[in-house]
Amino acid sequence: MYDSGAGFDYFGPAHLGYLACSVVLIGVLCAAYRRLPSGTAWGSPRRTMQLVIAAIPLAMLASRDVMMYHAGVFDPNWWPLHSCNICELLMLVYALRPNRLCGESLATMGIFGALAALLFPSWSYCPPFTWPSVCGFTEHTLIVAFTAMVITGRDYEPSVKHIWMPLVLFGLYVPAAYAFNKAFDTNFMFLNAPPGDSPLVAVAELFGSAGYIVPLVVVVVACWLALYALWRVLLHRAEQDGSPDYTQEVFENVNGRPSGTTAGED
Repeated sequence: MYDSGAGFDYFGPAHLGYLACSVVLIGVLCAAYRRLPSGTAWGSPRRTMQLVIAAIPLAMLASRDVMMYHAGVFDPNWWPLHSCNICELLMLVYALRPNRLCGESLATMGIFGALAALLFPSWSYCPPFTWPSVCGFTEHTLIVAFTAMVITGRDYEPSVKHIWMPLVLFGLYVPAAYAFNKAFDTNFMFLNAPPGDSPLVAVAELFGSAGYIVPLVVVVVACWLALYALWRVLLHRAEQDGSPDYTQEVFENVNGRPSGTTAGED
């Protein structure tokens, strides 16, 4: 669709500009969310903001795919099967009905995948100010923003004891994506080859294409554990600042449970 050389360089001016905008947008959205009244019941400001932020990436994804289809270039590489596309759906499900599976998956798989995509965008061959690039950066920024909002707003508290939930989802996704990649010559989640000029290139060169997936999965899970440590630090700071934890209240509202039932029991 685009001529070679029409894209942008990793950490070039256009990329750095997008990253700066992403940081600002994430910070603004998190600050705005925390200033809203506590409570995520239907119709509450926080629930409304969750729904809006969750709907925007899916709307942008749909618009991009429609554009690609009408341009005659909607091949399997553009199908919404990346792990971040799955996380966009999880965002909407969580906004509609908060639950541990979506919350833990977003706090690990969602954040890691979105940050990796922002730092090493697979759409870098597209000109920086075309709709695919705008969608790519905006969608992944909003995945980070949504997750950071509900965690720093203390409406959800990730727990490493629930890491098995995203691990199960990840374990189902990886073999399915690998088989699809082999069948349709795609590269979802970069399981078959790393994105150019990313740190994963060194991993692929060291282990080869046949052994590339195992260290890739190890690196991903190690990053998830690092994210759990980060969330723990951020939540500890919030506790020191006197910010109350609303996780229990959120899950009680969803499940209709009496006061005293904890979110960790879901």
